[in-house]
Amino acid sequence: DGIDWDLEGHDDRTAPTSLFAITTLDIMADFSLEAKTRYGMSVSLAPAESYLDAMAGPESDEEFSLLLNLPPLAYLNGSDDDRALLENTGFSHAGRQAYAYVLHRAGIDSFDWVSIQLYESYSRFLHETTRAEPQPITQVDALLNRVESFRSGYFVNLPDYKRVRIHVPLSKLVFGVANAWADGKKVVQVDPESLRQAEQILQKRYKSGLKGCMYWTIEEEGRDNVFMSSALASVFNDTDSMKTPTDSDEL
Repeated sequence: DGIDWDLEGHDDRTAPTSLFAITTLDIMADFSLEAKTRYGMSVSLAPAESYLDAMAGPESDEEFSLLLNLPPLAYLNGSDDDRALLENTGFSHAGRQAYAYVLHRAGIDSFDWVSIQLYESYSRFLHETTRAEPQPITQVDALLNRVESFRSGYFVNLPDYKRVRIHVPLSKLVFGVANAWADGKKVVQVDPESLRQAEQILQKRYKSGLKGCMYWTIEEEGRDNVFMSSALASVFNDTDSMKTPTDSDEL
């Protein structure tokens, strides 16, 4: 028994649910702590990448907002073409570190895993790997950069808590990817081979890898002959063979 927190905004940017109330975040955090410590329940977070963004740049790495109808920072702070894309599409559904508040208030030990939705529309991961200037980075590098930032911790200014360090160890880190419904332009298509290479590097570097991966959505499984379940199983079955009985996550 348990709960997976996946609260998000609304398609209608003017809707009252296009922002979090601080009391909602308090309830999420306090319920998670109680469910884990008192009842031993499974508890997990599944934030869109902008809701728990380990790669936010120097211009915004400590920014927090309750709003969920904001333009995605990577595009807003990107090229003229990036800003034109936002203007032309009218897309403004990103957040600013809201789940960092929940994670800090409840504590990382309250959660069994944290699943970062890389398939958020116009995510930073999509921008870095397809549009960043002077040239995009590889998906492998983008994955590893996020791992390192979550492992070492990054800072956010939170209401009531001020400047805090947000940390997610490898043993609790999950990446969320999309199967064939993703178009690669609005929603990133993460290649399972990139996940395999990143996981192999992590196994060699730390003698441990990711907690795992999740994908959205099972209804699209098999579309365009893409079977993400078996592809991800293969990634982690292959890397499991690299582990030894003494492997442990280096925090």
